[in-house]
Order: sequence, then structure tokens, then C-alpha cells
Amino acid sequence: MADEPTIFLASAARVIVMLHAACAIVLVGAATHHSLVALGYLRGVYKVQLGRIYAATVAAAWLVTFTLGCLAYPTFRFSVRALYLDRYEPWGSNLFDIKESFAALGLPFAIAAFVLSRVMQPKEDRALVICYAAMVFLATAVVWFDVISGIFITMAKGV
Repeated sequence: MADEPTIFLASAARVIVMLHAACAIVLVGAATHHSLVALGYLRGVYKVQLGRIYAATVAAAWLVTFTLGCLAYPTFRFSVRALYLDRYEPWGSNLFDIKESFAALGLPFAIAAFVLSRVMQPKEDRALVICYAAMVFLATAVVWFDVISGIFITMAKGV
């Protein structure tokens, strides 16, 4: 019997995935609340301090969640994807690729919204508010898509 390969951080993978999920919970909550604040900006309700807090929380939670996902990926790639998903549930592998692509593409929206939250004055910068709200809404849509996709992928073998 051949030796199994040594996988980076395999012994910590379960803890890393649990932390990844916990951070994703923070991220989905903060992103949703951030969207509500951005919607308020469009309607003339300016909770600027709250917008800044959610923008910072989304950017930080996104970076931490993304980093933890990257750390868990080597174990996932071998132990889950290669040994199960690719073979028995290829839709799960494909959905994972789409999910991760969206996560990478959405990160700049979260960072840009954070930067804009620090420099714009919502009452005066109407054009920036529209751009800001669009970035916030896109980031929130990506977060929700990724969380729901992640749950479906996890259920492929678990249920």
C-alpha cells in the first residue's frame, strides 16, 4: 500500500474549516447589514458611522475567510475533492470552482467599498453613493451565493 501524501496543515484542517465557516457567518451578516445601510444612503438616510463599521467588518471578514479557505484548500483538494467530489459529485467540484472564482472577484468590491466609506460624504457625493451602493450590493450577492454554494457542496457527502 502506497503512503498517503503529506498535505499542508492536514492535521488542522477541521479546525481551519470551522473557523472559515464562523468567519463566513460574520461576513454574511455584516454584508447584509452593509447592504441595508447602502440602501438607506440611496433613500436619503445617512448612517455614515454604521456604514464605515460594516464596510470595515466586511473587508476584514472577507480577507480572513478567504485566507482560511486557502489554508484549508490543500486538504480539501485531496481528501474531499479528488477522492469524492470529482468522482461521484462532479457538479460539486464545478460549483466549488465557480464559488471560489466569485469570492476572488468579489474581494475588490469589498475593499473598494471600504475605501469609499472612508472618503465619501454620502449627503454631498451622490454619484459616489450610487457607485458605493452598487459595490456593496454586488459584494453581498457574492457572499450569499458563496455561503449557499458552500452549504450545498458540504451536503454532497454529508447528507
